[in-house]
Amino acid sequence: MNSLTDVSPVLIPIIALLVPIVAIISSAILKIMRLQLLHETVRQLSANGQPIPSELINKLVDTKSN
Repeated sequence: MNSLTDVSPVLIPIIALLVPIVAIISSAILKIMRLQLLHETVRQLSANGQPIPSELINKLVDTKSN
């Protein structure tokens, strides 16, 4: 028999369960990367002595509370 037809009843549910897991992990990674970029921006602004916009601080506070 064809090995793909033997494996497909097991493979389809595994793939169906992996799709949401990958989506959750990728959204978490994207959120972490965005937060790191915001922190780097704040660090650069403070290192240069420039004022940090309140919108940027609000984004940092809002993303950490979620």
